Amino acid sequence: MEAQKIKVGEFENELYAEIAKRDLEAAGINANIIKNDADVFIFFSDESDAVQLVIPGPQIEKAKQLLKKRFI
Repeated sequence: MEAQKIKVGEFENELYAEIAKRDLEAAGINANIIKNDADVFIFFSDESDAVQLVIPGPQIEKAKQLLKKRFI
C-alpha cells in the first residue's frame, strides 16, 4: 500500500520547486511537483501560479528539516 502524499511546500514558481525536489531526492525522499494549471485543481491554494511539492507522509519530518535548512 502506497503512503499518502502530503504537501511539504508551496513555491512561487516551478524553478524553486525543482530545486527543492532535487534536494529531497538526493536525500532519498521521493517528491512530486504539482502545478496549478487548467488540468489540475489544487484545493486550499491561495495563489493561481503556485507550484506545490508533495511527498510520502512518513517522510514529512525529514523533508521539513532539509527544506528549512535550504530555503530559510
